[in-house]
Amino acid sequence: MARRIRLPFRGSKAEDSYFVSLNDLLIGMLFVFIILLMIFALSYQSAEAQLKSEIGRLQDELEGRETVRSSLLRRLEGELKAAGLPDVSADPEQGVLHLPESALFASGSADLGAGGQAALTRLAGILARDLPCYGLGGQKTKKDCPEGSESILEAVYVEGHTDNVPIATAAFRNNWELSSARAIRTYQFMVAAAPPLEGIRNASGAATLFGVSAYADRRPRSAKSNASEVGRRANRRIDLRFLLSPPTRSDFQRATANITRSVAK
Repeated sequence: MARRIRLPFRGSKAEDSYFVSLNDLLIGMLFVFIILLMIFALSYQSAEAQLKSEIGRLQDELEGRETVRSSLLRRLEGELKAAGLPDVSADPEQGVLHLPESALFASGSADLGAGGQAALTRLAGILARDLPCYGLGGQKTKKDCPEGSESILEAVYVEGHTDNVPIATAAFRNNWELSSARAIRTYQFMVAAAPPLEGIRNASGAATLFGVSAYADRRPRSAKSNASEVGRRANRRIDLRFLLSPPTRSDFQRATANITRSVAK
């Protein structure tokens, strides 16, 4: 009796072709997926690099504005000291020019003395000359402006400050009223001495640059300064605070456009 020989099963050619085509399709899809992943990774790296570049550019721009503001404050301090106001001091890091009470007012008063009027007349003239170079409007030409100046200021506030010793007089019921009255009186005198100050706009052109604020004893020059008479004397002051303008909508739009172009490449 003849032995049967079992042969291995072989699918039809159609089945073999089907499995080969499916395998090729899966491999092709895998390659497409890998290519897309690589493109995404490269685009992400490009976008990340561009984002870092734009952030760095904005940081450099802000640091440049701070440098310009510091130069302005040091120049104001120098001119005022040369004009006979030795107690005036600038804090370029905070953007503040300090005018001590003794240079402007008698204790507990918001009436400017002769020395205070002379000091503010000098200061108002300097600001009317220089602030148009850091804002918008006013009478200025590029040749009249200091080297490196540009429109960078959001506001210049005349701030009234007191120490933490309460005041209660017929004229002022508390330190808030005293600091407010002093700030307003200082502002009004300076504008009267140099009317162009009122016409200067901030860097965006949206508001007047020169303004007023008051803080009573809420913003001492240091945390422990009211603990001594020397510190309290330093806290009784008028500050001029020079605020830098923030990045504008156009700055962010430009940064976004740069990143988008980088990714599209």
